[in-house]
Amino acid sequence: MKVVALISGGKDSCYNMMQCVAAGHRIVALANLRPAHTDEMDSYMYQTVGHQAIELYSEAMDLPLYRRTIQGSSLDTSRDYSETEGDEVEDLYQLLHLVKEKEGVDAVSVGAILSDYQRVRVENVCLRLGLQPLAYLWRRDQESLLSEMISSDLRAILIKVAAFGLDPEKHLGKPLADMEPYLKQLSQKYGVHICGEGGEYETFTLDCPLFKKKIVIDAAETVIHSADAFAPVGYLRFTEMHTENKDGDAVARALPHGSCPCQSAIDKMTEEVEYADQAEDNHQEFTSNCDLSCQRGHDLTPSCSPRSTRGYQWISGINGLQNQDPGIQGQTSTAFIQLQSELDSRGWKMKDIILVHLYVRSMEDFGPLNTVYKKHFGINPPARVCVQAPLPAGQLLQMDCLLHDWTKPLEDGCFHQREALHVQSLSHWAPANIGPYSQALRVDDSVFCAGQIALVPCTMQLVKAGTRTQARLSFGYVQKVLEAVISRLTLAHVVQAHCYTTRHGDIPIIRAVWESMLKAAEEEKDVFLEPEFKPAPLLVVVVPALPRGAAVELHVTAIQDDPSKRTSCHMTTKVACGSIECRTLMSADSCSALLSLCLTVPGPACEVTDDDATDVTRAIGVTVKEAMKKMDAELVPLCARVFYKCDHSLTQRIVKGLEESLKSSLEESSPSVALVPVLHLPDSQILHLSCWLSL
Repeated sequence: MKVVALISGGKDSCYNMMQCVAAGHRIVALANLRPAHTDEMDSYMYQTVGHQAIELYSEAMDLPLYRRTIQGSSLDTSRDYSETEGDEVEDLYQLLHLVKEKEGVDAVSVGAILSDYQRVRVENVCLRLGLQPLAYLWRRDQESLLSEMISSDLRAILIKVAAFGLDPEKHLGKPLADMEPYLKQLSQKYGVHICGEGGEYETFTLDCPLFKKKIVIDAAETVIHSADAFAPVGYLRFTEMHTENKDGDAVARALPHGSCPCQSAIDKMTEEVEYADQAEDNHQEFTSNCDLSCQRGHDLTPSCSPRSTRGYQWISGINGLQNQDPGIQGQTSTAFIQLQSELDSRGWKMKDIILVHLYVRSMEDFGPLNTVYKKHFGINPPARVCVQAPLPAGQLLQMDCLLHDWTKPLEDGCFHQREALHVQSLSHWAPANIGPYSQALRVDDSVFCAGQIALVPCTMQLVKAGTRTQARLSFGYVQKVLEAVISRLTLAHVVQAHCYTTRHGDIPIIRAVWESMLKAAEEEKDVFLEPEFKPAPLLVVVVPALPRGAAVELHVTAIQDDPSKRTSCHMTTKVACGSIECRTLMSADSCSALLSLCLTVPGPACEVTDDDATDVTRAIGVTVKEAMKKMDAELVPLCARVFYKCDHSLTQRIVKGLEESLKSSLEESSPSVALVPVLHLPDSQILHLSCWLSL
């Protein structure tokens, strides 16, 4: 892509340019916002100290430089930015609009590492202009990133200091490479951000492999902004500077040395599992000449849970069958009309949806479906899970939604949190969500994640590797998303986990990866769990296809609690031809829980009468009721997601009466029921009910 690089003069914006070139993009222009009548302005968005030397960047890189004087100020400082007249973000919009018009750029290089505030605003501007943000430093480990910058021949000096342990008289003008050991000490002793992400220091880059000429500062003066005894603030004002030619060989061998962090991680995984993955690839892909669609006939009326005291409600069974148009876009439009009607009747709005499960009859419909879907959501759409399922003939999609809004006014001194993580920039962190869904939605201590597949973050292409590597990547992305939403949240905090795969033989491989990554997450975060603690069970189900042809998609819900203090119970009931096994896992604060129930029929299918099927259906309802009693908490079951083997005659009969059985047992506390036909379940299971409960 043709890229305009946002430059401040600092190390981050410069190194991100290097990463853009390493990824195969072409820098065609530079862009900078400067203060009006001061060396440094009070900006939430922009580094302005050192702006006197920015003009030399154009000369150093032999590229056009577009500059605009900042006219606005920080007016909209909320987490989610909306277009605001007079805000400094609109200066960025005007600048990039001009560059796009003049240079025909496709993308924007931005050096954000940890600032959601900056990333959200750049993404807002890029979305409005149809540009792709490239933030390859986003959420990189700061210590390794700093070392990588220095070893990549990026030569920068400190031009501002504002932290305990940094002295303007001692440290201004010092090369970053010389300061690295001391910055590591400050980070270890006082928690200083080693890359200066907390505003501890700012830099100016004098040379890097992209420069055809290097910048030389001939004269500068020190300005003390604040003479604080503990953390004095000071900066350099450049008064004389020029560029010098570089050695021709240095320019010729400029770029880029060092490998892509995404590819390095994938290569490491691939080496570790090379032989295992080769064995997996010999497995037969699922093929069938028969119609995979489930033939069940059930009430197509949407199913709705009660509303919990914490403000959650689930609506399931949304489809577009009322539409006479057999196409996917017609059914999707009708499904949203049906959903809007359900929301209106219960006092909800579309913006209250925080999580969507979307099942499609064919993944080939994904693109046209998305065209309709995205019209209904704004800047922070709900998290989403999308897989192919063998839906009934003629039914092209099925949707269910979790809604949330607080039901009670806040008490004094209390506050609520509802935040979306919607990273749209390409990076080396995790896949960008360029489509109409967020990586995760947080509501207070609960995190609802989108499904993750093994895309390479910097290219957004599916990794070319076997199931084991795909599982490790997708599980790792979920881990990164959890950590980005709530610091120190790990896979050990997951309370409900569903993994979709396309091959029955891969189930044990996926389970093994889950167990190993859970253990690694515990060790990395020094979480020493109680010996009797059991983490959330991973349910693996087999479906015909996943987005992009992936082999694995993981979806989780996590809770910020103490995992070692969770409680669980287990019960088994014998039924005709098999058994019902039920497990519960309740969070440490008793505010949410998982109820997991499976129906197992070992050996070859036996003859089951209609009366037997009715008895099994009734037993499932009774077992759920007994399990809820054992939890002894005032939890509301919100969604009973029922995965069932679509080709098994017993499950066909059970699902017809299952919702009625749950209503009979639980009465007004009956959950919304989402019936999901699948190809296979683990072991000898033919049906698995997974239910999330909340206060």
